[in-house]
Amino acid sequence: MRPVRRLAAIARRRPALAAATVLALGWAATLTLDPWADESVGDLGVRRAFASAFLAGALPYRDVAFEYPPLAAPVIAATGLIGTAPDLYRTGFAVVTLALALVVVLLTGRIAAATGGDARAAMLAAAAFPLLVGAIARTHFDLAPVALTLAALLALLARRSTLGLALVGAATMTKVFPIVVAPVALAWLLARGEQRAAVRGGVALVATIAAVSAVAFALSPAGALAAARYQLERPVQLESTPASVLLAADAFGLGEATRVASHKSAGLVHPLAGAVTAAFTGALAGAVCLIALLAARRERARPDGRALALGAIAAVAAFAGLGKVLSPQYALWLMPALGLAAGWRMWPLATAIAAAAALTLAEFPSRYLDLVAGEPLAVILTGARNAAVVAVVALALIELRRRGPEVRAASARSSSPARPLQPR
Repeated sequence: MRPVRRLAAIARRRPALAAATVLALGWAATLTLDPWADESVGDLGVRRAFASAFLAGALPYRDVAFEYPPLAAPVIAATGLIGTAPDLYRTGFAVVTLALALVVVLLTGRIAAATGGDARAAMLAAAAFPLLVGAIARTHFDLAPVALTLAALLALLARRSTLGLALVGAATMTKVFPIVVAPVALAWLLARGEQRAAVRGGVALVATIAAVSAVAFALSPAGALAAARYQLERPVQLESTPASVLLAADAFGLGEATRVASHKSAGLVHPLAGAVTAAFTGALAGAVCLIALLAARRERARPDGRALALGAIAAVAAFAGLGKVLSPQYALWLMPALGLAAGWRMWPLATAIAAAAALTLAEFPSRYLDLVAGEPLAVILTGARNAAVVAVVALALIELRRRGPEVRAASARSSSPARPLQPR
């Protein structure tokens, strides 16, 4: 108990140091202790091959078939700076992702403080997240776009809309999912009466995406188009929410679901796949529009900035929970969401986020091959995880709808008063 009391004392006096300590311990667990260290299924070798090629001078799209957006290439190359031999690369990737995780934790604390939340609780909850998801925290680069998205939110809260939306563009060009934050941010700015800032931010967003895309096309038009087709043509991924629906349809005799190896993952082919995918795509578009609308309404009712961050959480969760792909590493997108929910004392939302992360670890990687084989327990665990992600969206929407007295009461209970950041 003495180490626990000592850590609690540090948390009171130096919360950032305490959060960094928790994060480092969690990272050590993902390297040394099962089930957190289990990396029996994964594609770290694929990224090692990319890093080796990039560091040798090869260019994405032109010299290497590369399925990620352009700014993922320098991130992946950086993970090989220590070395690209298997053991060295594993260590280098862990070092880079730990640094990214620390940035995510610190930015989560800053956003919590700027929106009337408890920065200490936010940082500690975010720092504990690796213990909920295991080795995927250090074997994937998803924390890079997460960190860029948080930096964008912090810039927007500081009334630096051009920088903020340019960062959303950079995050999108690292991995596509942050694009759903843009409608929320623009609606939030318009709700604040900042029309010119919204226009400038929108121009910065489009210009950033266009400039980075132009570089990719300049390297190789055919290679860049092939990367786009790769993502558009992939079948429903076995771990996604649409796949859970298709497996349920199969169980009730509504068509046969066939598992296929495709696009470096397990996919699902079913007679209803097109219709189900289209329905979920429509649901995603509708959810993002609704989130943006509610974020704007909440900001007008209570201009404390929280609507922006809460809307971003909901939109990102919707992208994961309603898209046709839900890889295990998508759980990392919820790392700051857990911190912010804890910092705002939104315990049902925090519980749903933690459940989604823990269920991901319960399924992947230890039961992934069982899922591919159609074992019932693995299918049920994956379906429960997907339901938890959708619940995150629903609970965030409920919080966004709370305006007026309920919001004021929640703010009064918060341990840190809202202190809007001043423009610099």
